[in-house]
Amino acid sequence: MDHHYDIAIIGLGCAGSHVAIELIKQCPDIKIVVIDNAAAILHKKWSFWEKGVGKWDHIILKEWSRGLFKTDLDSINLDMNPYVYKTINSVDFIAFAKAKLKESNHSTFINSTVIDIDETDSELHAINHSDGTVHAKLVLDSRIDHQFFKDQKAITIQQHFKGWTIETTKDTFNPECFTMMDYSLKDQGTTSFTYILPYSSRKALIEFTYFSPDLVEDTVYDTFLKRYITEQLNITDYKIVEVEKGIIPMTTYDFNQHHSQNCFKIGTAGGWVKPSTGYSFKMTEKKAAILVRNYVNGLPLLTDLFTKRFSIYDSSMLSVLRDFNKDGPMFFHRLYKNNAIHNLFKFLDEETTLSEEISIMKSMTSLRMIKAFKKSLYHA
Repeated sequence: MDHHYDIAIIGLGCAGSHVAIELIKQCPDIKIVVIDNAAAILHKKWSFWEKGVGKWDHIILKEWSRGLFKTDLDSINLDMNPYVYKTINSVDFIAFAKAKLKESNHSTFINSTVIDIDETDSELHAINHSDGTVHAKLVLDSRIDHQFFKDQKAITIQQHFKGWTIETTKDTFNPECFTMMDYSLKDQGTTSFTYILPYSSRKALIEFTYFSPDLVEDTVYDTFLKRYITEQLNITDYKIVEVEKGIIPMTTYDFNQHHSQNCFKIGTAGGWVKPSTGYSFKMTEKKAAILVRNYVNGLPLLTDLFTKRFSIYDSSMLSVLRDFNKDGPMFFHRLYKNNAIHNLFKFLDEETTLSEEISIMKSMTSLRMIKAFKKSLYHA
């Protein structure tokens, strides 16, 4: 076997899969190796919004054209036209990427764990893994640098959650409408809410989620999930068929500092998660396409991957969530109350004009937000 490749991708998660698919599509003749420990793959749900028919519709689990935002005093119906909210099983998407790799005559998948990367040769990096060594001209690495976990300067809010997929004995859910955020039940003093994806009238994923600087014990999620199911949904007879947990960093940390010559960070490790929301699937799809286009055209890989003004908006929101976490429900309520959901999706996709962004930011205007925005401008 030839152990020399044009590109090595470390990790076949969300980012690695998107990048592999794009490389095979845009430059099918280059030699690619993907190294991933398949046994470590976690079953997750990746949700996203997009306009109408999408390229992943053949493998999505479910889609919704209507949504709901709730507080204990208000309920806002979200008519998302022309957008559709969709969810996909991580294992299905990764399996699709693996199939593409297998179809390609120039791609190799190695089921192994990367130990380290030897960058002493600037032209050809050696990637040492548990079953040997391969060499590549460019390494795309989805592993988060350990310095991130030691950082004390960046604003980091953890989106952490636990979800139960439950089945009921009678029709309970409206399968045509998902719940984006329900603040009817929350952990007092925090930005915490329930998120619901109804797959059918008798089956739904129910997650209790925090946007907070600190994590909580596992039993805390269980307590709020039980309370929500019994008190808010009035369900007493149900069974849990699947459990999902996750921690997603929402951060201003500069992941770009960890790029080196011909070794480039991707995915969460490259700052591809939207800092103010924690959503990553569509953002990663977009950035993967840009990254591969840059590679094909011989441009610096960072070209057009990030837009400064959206980083400022994200930093402002994270600053408020860090300093006034208990007020998060109020800020999100104001955001959804005063803006059409399709405008918010466009804004969160970083596709709005400056005037549209000013309108959205004005809808959330408060002294705290203004101070946070000015502070973000100062540090930009």
